[in-house]
Amino acid sequence: MHSRPRPFDIVHVSSAHPWTDNRIHTRAATTAAHAGYRTALVAVDTGGGSAERAPADWDRPDERSGVWVRRIPRRGRLRRLVISTVQAVLVALSSRAHVVHLHDPELAWAVPLLRLARRRVVYDAHEDLPAQVAGKEYLGRIRRVAVPIARGVVRLAAHADAVVAATPTIALRFPAARTTVVQNLPVLRASDATLADASGRPPIAVYLGALSHDRGIGVVSGVAGSPALPSGWRVRTAGPIDGAVDRRAFDALCGTGRIDHRGVLPPDRARDLLHTARVGLLPLLPTVAYASSIPTKLFEYLAAGLAVIATDVPYWRELLDDIECVTWVPAGDPDAVVRALQRYAAEPDLLDAHGRAGRALVDARFRWDHEAPELLRVYRRLCGAAPFDGYLPSSSDADWNVVSK
Repeated sequence: MHSRPRPFDIVHVSSAHPWTDNRIHTRAATTAAHAGYRTALVAVDTGGGSAERAPADWDRPDERSGVWVRRIPRRGRLRRLVISTVQAVLVALSSRAHVVHLHDPELAWAVPLLRLARRRVVYDAHEDLPAQVAGKEYLGRIRRVAVPIARGVVRLAAHADAVVAATPTIALRFPAARTTVVQNLPVLRASDATLADASGRPPIAVYLGALSHDRGIGVVSGVAGSPALPSGWRVRTAGPIDGAVDRRAFDALCGTGRIDHRGVLPPDRARDLLHTARVGLLPLLPTVAYASSIPTKLFEYLAAGLAVIATDVPYWRELLDDIECVTWVPAGDPDAVVRALQRYAAEPDLLDAHGRAGRALVDARFRWDHEAPELLRVYRRLCGAAPFDGYLPSSSDADWNVVSK
């Protein structure tokens, strides 16, 4: 029978994200665990059912990450805000961890309470919350209230002992002295480096991630349904679909086989889909939030040696420093995406050149083990040196990489 170490050094907490979340578990919590910190994770169960009880005790540590996991039930939005947030914080307190790393805006209310309980608090700002809320046009008049509330959440979260921001733009909303930018970049996998060139793979354009209006579900449907789609090509997707969107066109195309939707997959299985595609699609609309974001899926596509067709967002162009690995298209234009696919289908040398250039760029600059030392410096400041320091996961199918302090 397993016995968990008590107390933990660090506990990561989310009432909204699944326990398999890439940024929370695969990157941040795993980095802490493999640096020697006794690390726990409280997050949402990914299993079926609607059981309202949490496990009686912590699960055994995950075999690959070494993180002790406590799953809480999935709930609807309102029950999540009322019940799951309190449950997650109480479970975190029960871990007796010295550092509590919060990952959701809905947990910001707990920052002052946790500090009163003598915990050191890290707030992880995954997104620019005020910009994200301001960009939700479907909120209508509610935005007049929602945007000030979002700003209030940011002000509350800013009282944490440390803030970790996913982008430099997000970091500007928090006190500079206590804020560290840790970009949401992929953990490189050994299997990505041994893949065949894109032209040697099936003629598939792939999209990974949530599908919604802002994330381009209309573009994906338009591409798959276009009579000009190159012969033999189809679209493959994986991820949740926003319940608020009209998905009739998408579902109809799934029925014809022009879209192969795999549903919600564990992160490793989702990334495995990239090995069976030639092109990655990034059709996000340039909302206020996305226009200054660093889209993780872009770098996952590039790491897998895919050519990419992406919305022409100036900040994304700037990130890639004019490296020729992406075809940029106007926002919300499926016909432009189809034309780009036609060109890749007709010019396999261009397809392969873009795939190789993108893979080299990620290997040189856009990888998690370049970001992880910044996160470890935050932990060292808050809870001191770990028993050992410097180990990071490269993948589920590779040795652990050593990272210098």
